[in-house]
Amino acid sequence: MRPETYDLVAAREDRYWWHRARREMAAGLLRRYGLAEGCRALDLGCGTGGNLSIFSSFAPRFAVGLDVSPIALQHARRNHRSASLVRADLRRRLPFADASFDVVTIFNVLYHRWVEDEIAVLSDVRRILRPGGLLMATEPAFGAFERQMDAAAMTRHRYRIPEFTAMCAQAGLPVTFISYFTSFGAPVVVLMKAVDRGSTRPEAHVHPDLKPLHPLLNRLLHAVASAEALAIVRGWRVPFGLTLACVARKHER
Repeated sequence: MRPETYDLVAAREDRYWWHRARREMAAGLLRRYGLAEGCRALDLGCGTGGNLSIFSSFAPRFAVGLDVSPIALQHARRNHRSASLVRADLRRRLPFADASFDVVTIFNVLYHRWVEDEIAVLSDVRRILRPGGLLMATEPAFGAFERQMDAAAMTRHRYRIPEFTAMCAQAGLPVTFISYFTSFGAPVVVLMKAVDRGSTRPEAHVHPDLKPLHPLLNRLLHAVASAEALAIVRGWRVPFGLTLACVARKHER
């Protein structure tokens, strides 16, 4: 991501509705699919570190965040002092031993322009997971929902379920559960894109993703997203949405 995007994410990820609801969903799915307390956990592409807090409810034996950006790791170091932070490039062999983690999380990382081979990354994730270990991943969904935040985040691709399921299978990580998330945001994005195309006012082209939200609106959106996240944790598969959420598991043997 661009440096200013890291600053934006770091400033809002503790409170912004989408980050909060996604963390709730991820923690719920990991618990539903058997992640135990005392786990060994890695957040791959940890960015500014907000998602490392997901592991805290599992009392991990150790939690590691890995990112290539020193800017991102500076933010993470300030806010998550209990985690071990590693600077490394996930496009190369990960600096961890085989079968060294019970869970690896990847939150909106594979879609970046600089990740050229998602299957290679997922295959190395399989290597470092113990037998039966879990991958929890989210990625942007549906190319039709691309917006200004995609440019700021240097998006290369947005995924659909059949494609992502096939990638995981090819990497040796069969999918246990997969769904879309934030379905209620899809019509809003489509409407905003239509307004942007039809407007000549420069300020109309600054997408809400890049603007501060009023606290009341933020609370309302969080309440709606949390309800959807809870439904997903209970097994509901949402047929469309701005985000794809996936749990995959390495074979026991």
